[in-house]
Amino acid sequence: MIARAATLFVFAAGWLLIFRYRSEHMTTKLAAATAAEQRWIPLTSVVVSFHISLAELLLTVPLFGAAPEPTPIETRRWLAGIAVYLAGLALWFWSRRALAPLDGFVDTVRPPARLLVDGPYALVRHPLMLATLLCALGPAVATNAVLTWSTFAASAFCIAKRCVQDEETLWSAFGGAYAAYADRTRRLVPFVW
Repeated sequence: MIARAATLFVFAAGWLLIFRYRSEHMTTKLAAATAAEQRWIPLTSVVVSFHISLAELLLTVPLFGAAPEPTPIETRRWLAGIAVYLAGLALWFWSRRALAPLDGFVDTVRPPARLLVDGPYALVRHPLMLATLLCALGPAVATNAVLTWSTFAASAFCIAKRCVQDEETLWSAFGGAYAAYADRTRRLVPFVW
């Protein structure tokens, strides 16, 4: 029971921190977005939020009933989910801090003043998205339910789509410099894509 509650607490507290220190203001971003981005930005937020809410619900419901003591396998799975989640959270804060101070939004209406290629941006071109993906993976690992794996897959698809859309702006803004960066750095998953 304590392991389940601790898992739930870690996931909930971490998402609150991500929401508090997010890098963009959605209304501002949507106002300057293309028609496709205006569809995918809120859709991605809804899908990831649904996934997280579902996973937390699956972790919470047994707390209100006569849930049996977790098996050692369940406890290890929860700990593995927490480890993946905390790795994602650490990457998220490292990536977010590389953009700008945590206490302010990033101007997402215009392309960035310079192309970031070091720190977390040397790992992948979209480390904030990778971090969000890892944070979404943690609860899927912890719950190990078909439904949460399905919503995780939907979250991954939406995040990948947003990466491709963001790159259109970056290619336009940085041209050859972005092409060279893209040649040596994977988009979202290190060594893969």
